[in-house]
Amino acid sequence: MTFVSASDGWVLGTAPCAVQPCTSIVRTTDGGASWLGIPAPPVPLASNGPNGLSPGLSYLRFANQLDGFAFGSQLWVTHDGGASWQQVPLPGSISDLETSAGVVYAAVTAQNGTTIYRSLAAGGAWTAVAGLPAGLTDPADSAPISLGRITLHGTAAWIILGGRLYGTQTGQSWLQEPVTCPPYYQLASAAAYTTQQLTVLCAGDPAMGTEGKAVYSSVNGGASFSLTSAWAGPGDHFNLLAEPTAQHIFLATSSAATWLDVSGDGGTTWTTALTIDDGGVGWSDFGFTTPTQGVAIEGYPGSPYNGTSTMYMTWDAGQTWHQITF
Repeated sequence: MTFVSASDGWVLGTAPCAVQPCTSIVRTTDGGASWLGIPAPPVPLASNGPNGLSPGLSYLRFANQLDGFAFGSQLWVTHDGGASWQQVPLPGSISDLETSAGVVYAAVTAQNGTTIYRSLAAGGAWTAVAGLPAGLTDPADSAPISLGRITLHGTAAWIILGGRLYGTQTGQSWLQEPVTCPPYYQLASAAAYTTQQLTVLCAGDPAMGTEGKAVYSSVNGGASFSLTSAWAGPGDHFNLLAEPTAQHIFLATSSAATWLDVSGDGGTTWTTALTIDDGGVGWSDFGFTTPTQGVAIEGYPGSPYNGTSTMYMTWDAGQTWHQITF
C-alpha cells in the first residue's frame, strides 16, 4: 500500500480474473472510504514459500498522483497515474524502494550484494548512488521482507547498507552515521519525524519468539545517537518503525502473533497497541501518512500458506485500527 496524502492511496494485491496473472491495483481518493480498480503491471505477485520468494511483485509506492513504482524481482514504473506501466531493467531484485522530494531510491540486490540506485520520480536514468558503497551484503539481503532499509524525509535520506547506516541531508554527499548495535544485534530499520529527528532500531539475540530490541535516537540528523530504550519482547520478524509525531513511535513486529507496539514518549517506554492472534502471519507493509492516519497490511497475498492478507487503517493516531474491505 502507498499513500501520498490523507486522501490519495493505492493498494497492490490480487482479484479474481479470467486470465492470469490476476495482479490488481485499487485506488482511493477519499482516504479509504471507497476504492476503484486501475491497470496493474502484467506480472504476478511474488510468492513467499518454503523455497524462498518466487519472482514477481511485492510492493507499491507512489511519489505523487502520477509517478508510481511496483517492485519485487522486477521494477515497473508509471508516470500517468497507473494508466500504463513500463519495466525498468535493473541488475537485480528490488528489496526496498522509497520516494520523497521528487527523488526515488531503490535497493537493488544481486548475487554480489546490494547497491543503492536513484532516479528522478518523474522519470529518467537510474544510476548507482555516488558516495555509497556498492555490492555490500547484510542479513536483510536474503530476507523476503527487507523494508526499512531506506528512510526518507524531504531531501534527507538514511540507508542501511552492509549492516551500517549512511545518511545525507541533500542527497549529494553521504556519511557513515555513528550508531553501533549491541553484540549479536543488527540494524533493523529507521524512521524519521523530521530531517533532524531520527530513530533507529537494532534487533537481535532471538529466543522462543522474542528478540532483543534497542532503540537509538538522534536530534541532529544522525550526527550523534543516544540509547533511548532496550528490552526483550515478543516479535522477531519484520521489525519496521514508523515515527508519525515527535513523541509517537510505532513498531510493527510478529512471531507467534502479529503486533503493533507504540511509544508515546519518544521511545523510552513501550506498550502494545494492537495484537492479532493469527499464529504469526505477520505484517507485509506498515506506515503513517499523517500524524493520525496510518496503514498496516497483515499477511501476504502471494503466500501458499494462507494466501490472504488484510488491510487495517487508523485515523486516531493508532488508538484504534479498522479493517478495510474492497
